[in-house]
Amino acid sequence: MANKELTYQQKINLMNQIGDAYRGCVRRIDLAENSGITCVSERISDDYAFRNYLERALQDCTKDTQLITVNDFLEIHERTWYLRYFSQSSYYRHRKKAVDEYLHCLEIC
Repeated sequence: MANKELTYQQKINLMNQIGDAYRGCVRRIDLAENSGITCVSERISDDYAFRNYLERALQDCTKDTQLITVNDFLEIHERTWYLRYFSQSSYYRHRKKAVDEYLHCLEIC
């Protein structure tokens, strides 16, 4: 069976799902750490592993990819955050490259 390339929109949807899962893990980790619970459940252990995997893959990316991935997908910021760093056309060009690079670092695409 031939390998079918994902469309850009499918990659964006995948990045959004990764971001949702990441924020959920971070929220559960934060709640567990701030509640004083000493017993670590298997789910929290999985959350730590997932968070560390995503953050480690991010370290292998370029600075532009890190900036875009964090601000657009992992942590939700205001919609025009990029105007401090890029022109609009430059941002969209860098964003496309960032999505491809981060998914490649995650060994997904």
